[in-house]
Amino acid sequence: QYGQGYSKREVDYIRKYWKEGFKSKFPIDILRQIYTELGFFRDDENIYLGFIDILENNFDINRDIIEVGGGRFPTLAKIIALKQQKGTITVYDPRLATVESKIPNMKLKKESFTKSTPVRSDQLVIGFMPCEATEQTIVTAGKNKADFLIALCEGGPHGDEFDYFESEEEWIASMIYTARLMAAKNDLGTIEIADLKQYGDPYPVIYNKRRNSR
Repeated sequence: QYGQGYSKREVDYIRKYWKEGFKSKFPIDILRQIYTELGFFRDDENIYLGFIDILENNFDINRDIIEVGGGRFPTLAKIIALKQQKGTITVYDPRLATVESKIPNMKLKKESFTKSTPVRSDQLVIGFMPCEATEQTIVTAGKNKADFLIALCEGGPHGDEFDYFESEEEWIASMIYTARLMAAKNDLGTIEIADLKQYGDPYPVIYNKRRNSR
């Protein structure tokens, strides 16, 4: 149904590793989203639900939310949208396989999230492993005085032009430093660190915590 949203190389990968992915506690994103969309995960195996637990424990989900890097399927956004009693969630990702949403409060934008993307201070900006968009997400949310919650990915030196880090650890430390800097400059409180290790994810989740917030 969504074959046009994937390159031939990606389709070949899906066909080749479809069964292998079930053996991993933390399958690659291109498989993880499909598995979730088709209901193959138990709740205690679903890392998106783990991320949402962190979200709901620290922020009000009933507000306007922006998700950066939603992937081919807006899997995370779909779960959040169905839980919301008010507010919307808007997904930005040029890789989206579809821009049609059957959920009224979920909006899909097949475009990149940039420094020019409109963000209000009362919105929440989230990202589930937005990778190369991570720094831009933190900086844009911070400059607009918006709360943010981001699950980091592997980062580090991948040979890309923008990649000037010598190690994965250096990249993660830099993202945390940037988050702390933006929080301090924009009165967003402190930066807290959580994790999703029970789902096999070794990378941290960072978010801001304002004074007198829950």
